[in-house]
Amino acid sequence: MKMERIANVRGVCADFLKTASHFYEVEDCGIRVLTARPLKVREHWTTELFGDYDPNSLLIRVWMRTAVRKEMTSFGTFLSTLCHEFCHHLDFQKFGFADSLHTRGFFERAAALYHHVRGTPPKQLVWAPVSGGRWRIDWPRTNRSAH
Repeated sequence: MKMERIANVRGVCADFLKTASHFYEVEDCGIRVLTARPLKVREHWTTELFGDYDPNSLLIRVWMRTAVRKEMTSFGTFLSTLCHEFCHHLDFQKFGFADSLHTRGFFERAAALYHHVRGTPPKQLVWAPVSGGRWRIDWPRTNRSAH
């Protein structure tokens, strides 16, 4: 990534996805590694797209650069996004879900995969309730509890 060789990064991602797909006994998925993230600007908020998964084409897309400053993303963020998108692939292929929602279980699976790949001890995710009976990861508390 530091050498900005997209073809090399794509090759490593493809190897990772092939290995993960075989381990979980699901169909392989494709990968596209792109440059700067798309930026979506609205009146009261702005968001960047880190990656996505298309269940119809079995294709994961991940971006290597930030949307605004076009800086190279960190390896950890990039790998986390790749694991996240692969977990969407798992939801459709392994579990037969009609949709891949960002449930607590989904985030737990993505975190477990990420830490397994990195060889780091898993963090206990700390959850905080939000409106509508939903939950979000409380990253400050999650990171504090890891130390």
